[in-house]
Amino acid sequence: MILVVSRIALLAVSCIVPSEVRTGWRRVWTAEIRHYATLLRARGLRKRYVRARIWHHFIGAVRDAWHLRSDTPAFRQLRLAMRKPGFCLGMIALGLVAIAAASRGLARTRAMLAPPYPDAGRLVLISEGGDVPNGRHPIQVSLLDFWKMHSTAFAGLAGYQWNLRGTAWVTPEFFDVLGARPGRFLLRRIDDWRPVTGQQDLGVVGRLQPGVTAAAAQSELRYLAARYWHYRRSSASEQVQVMPLVARTRQPLYAYAILCALTSGLLLMGAGIGMRADRLRVGRIRRRYWAYFCAKSVALPLALALVIWEFSRATSFTLTGGTTFVAEPFFIWLVILACGGIVWWCLADQQARCRACLETLQYPVRIGSLGAVLFDHAGMELVCCEGHGVLYVPAVSSDYVQRGGWTALDIADIPSDLADIPSKR
Repeated sequence: MILVVSRIALLAVSCIVPSEVRTGWRRVWTAEIRHYATLLRARGLRKRYVRARIWHHFIGAVRDAWHLRSDTPAFRQLRLAMRKPGFCLGMIALGLVAIAAASRGLARTRAMLAPPYPDAGRLVLISEGGDVPNGRHPIQVSLLDFWKMHSTAFAGLAGYQWNLRGTAWVTPEFFDVLGARPGRFLLRRIDDWRPVTGQQDLGVVGRLQPGVTAAAAQSELRYLAARYWHYRRSSASEQVQVMPLVARTRQPLYAYAILCALTSGLLLMGAGIGMRADRLRVGRIRRRYWAYFCAKSVALPLALALVIWEFSRATSFTLTGGTTFVAEPFFIWLVILACGGIVWWCLADQQARCRACLETLQYPVRIGSLGAVLFDHAGMELVCCEGHGVLYVPAVSSDYVQRGGWTALDIADIPSDLADIPSKR
């Protein structure tokens, strides 16, 4: 049975083998696995061990098939292209374009930067609860109606409710308060607007009168709420909270922009240190080398920020403006780890590139022994395929820019004071 399964698997794997050698490859590996299985069974080994060894042989067949496919001219050209800096920058640019296309033109980011409401600075969110937005809850319909009748700080008040399927229920004056009929509200996409039915609690949005501050409006609503509960012979359990709509929707923008900006700033500071080291050692700055590094340092944190703003739940709010997931601190730690990964990859990729042509260095050669690093140097040497130089990477190092790590073999990359020295015959 195992031979039948392995033969079917080989037939499937042979599809990636070039057509001119496919039949011979399949015949050779089928015979090889059959012979190996017969040899193991003749030794009286257990079936489980025989299956494991045949599976190991099949993995070798898959590797051999991939090696034959990757040895074709098209794959060789692809590997050559992947070594060039333009390929890396092109993939980053393609990722940014894909993010913009998948997010419908960065809809959430544009909504945070430029809210689609006239005079959006006068819009506020109203709820009940503590100072933390996640601990707040919606407003009763009867209390909202009382505010509409007696409030003088607001030009209008409206209630709303929504579900996860993109349907929202709003009071009749909702669009008058906003001043528009948006496709998104609180960064949530709304496909179907319907009138409110029933007496469920509502999120409340209000438009302040010109010249009225959010603090003054909050004091008035708290006073009116106290009067309302006094008339009903009850006591309010929690205080009314008024929060500017624009400020709340932009909080994720500012928070994660700061993290990504710090990442870019750290990398750009490293570029400045590297350029200073270049000036001291070579006498000039490798402008192309460091321009490539700066481009990565800006583009990758930008891509991370756009992914967070457009696709994560960091920009998804509840009715009262709170976050929709309780693991926000854990998510922030994940973002910090992602920023650390960007820093590590940018430095590692930059170190493994030629200082002249920026192609990825090839042909790694290990030098020394890891067990003797205290008595002799140990590390790896990488060579530029264009003959520009050799990079020595020590096995143990605490400094990214290590003196003598790059050895120039091209006269154009040798310091001017050394290039002018005549050779002795």
